[in-house]
Amino acid sequence: MKNLEEILHHYTRGDKPLDETNQELKKLDCGLQLDPTRNLFSAQELAETRVGETPDEANGWGLMDHGVGCLEKVHVVDGRTVDVDMGQETAYVYIGGRCYRLRGDVLTEED
Repeated sequence: MKNLEEILHHYTRGDKPLDETNQELKKLDCGLQLDPTRNLFSAQELAETRVGETPDEANGWGLMDHGVGCLEKVHVVDGRTVDVDMGQETAYVYIGGRCYRLRGDVLTEED
């Protein structure tokens, strides 16, 4: 059985559409579902999304988990979130099949 992180990696890489991702999340019984009005990536957004060897090479669209029970769609440019600054709060961004810790508005390697 897949875990939550694997499921989100498949979705953010564009390997699985939102409806199939939600079916897998339901099977996982984690209580999380992606909202089609807030978490859907367009084909263009997926095509624009790239990650590299380091967090500052991440560009495109991802999902932010900040521990409130829902995921937020975020835009990332050169390893920084646009319009989102989490300050000292713990948050993670799933983008292009990778997961980064978000510190303020900067993607970093997980601790």
